[in-house]
Amino acid sequence: MGSGDNSTTDISERLHIGNVEESYRSTNDVNYIQQMLKHNDWCTGLEYMEETVSHLALQGWYDIDSTRAFDLPSVKGSP
Repeated sequence: MGSGDNSTTDISERLHIGNVEESYRSTNDVNYIQQMLKHNDWCTGLEYMEETVSHLALQGWYDIDSTRAFDLPSVKGSP
């Protein structure tokens, strides 16, 4: 019959499985739990950084120095 509130956990469970598998494959099977946690922290940090840079670019804090630092296309399309 499904859940009463029309929600499902399929999407979040699939993302969790993908993240755990990717994290485990990045370990060398020694202290894998700590390595998996470190890998997850690293990936999450990169995602937050990308989101922050994108947000700042949309807000107008996008200058030539940030384009060089992050290897992004320039504001006016020039290299």
